Amino acid sequence: MTSHYMECTVRSPFTDVFRVLSDSFGNVYARKFGKKGGVRIGVILGEEHFFRIASDATILITAEEHSLKETKLQVISCAGGASRLMFDASYGAHSAYVQKVIDALLERGFRIEKEKSRTSAEAYG
Repeated sequence: MTSHYMECTVRSPFTDVFRVLSDSFGNVYARKFGKKGGVRIGVILGEEHFFRIASDATILITAEEHSLKETKLQVISCAGGASRLMFDASYGAHSAYVQKVIDALLERGFRIEKEKSRTSAEAYG
């Protein structure tokens, strides 16, 4: 199994960002914590089948209201191939899943500032 991590700031209100991401990626779980006027946090969990690995990949998105016009995101995807594939490699499915999150926001006109991105191969390589 391999993983991909990305951290970014979205230049939009928390409620707008959370709504789009939970609708698009929250097929397992999506929940907001906190109340308007305080710090709000959202947790979104999803999974999707990737044919290139003949298996599912999982995505975890945390959203934190940084200000009234900024939302901080942390996006983590994990994937591993089916046992018949060499070394259970993910063939980039994990990073493709993170890219789908970015693309979903960009397609809806959100501005994103990428801050950090890392794969598990970079951490151990």
